[in-house]
Amino acid sequence: IGGLILGTAAAWGLAAMLVKVLTGVFDPPPTALSIPWPYLSAVALVAITGVALAGTAALRVARRPAIEALRDL
Repeated sequence: IGGLILGTAAAWGLAAMLVKVLTGVFDPPPTALSIPWPYLSAVALVAITGVALAGTAALRVARRPAIEALRDL
C-alpha cells in the first residue's frame, strides 16, 4: 500500500513537472493533466489478480507438511 501511495505521488509530480516544462512545446498548452482511467483500471486489475494468485499459491504450499516439501526439492 505504501508503494502504491508513493508511486502515485511520484508519478503525479513527474507528470505535473513535465507539463510545466513542456508547456511551450504544446500548441495549445494543456489546461490540466488527463488521467487514463481505462489503462489504470486494467493495471490495477492485473496487479490485484497477481497478488491474489501468489497468495493462494503460497497458502497452498504452506499447508503441506514440511516433509513433503523437502521431498519435492
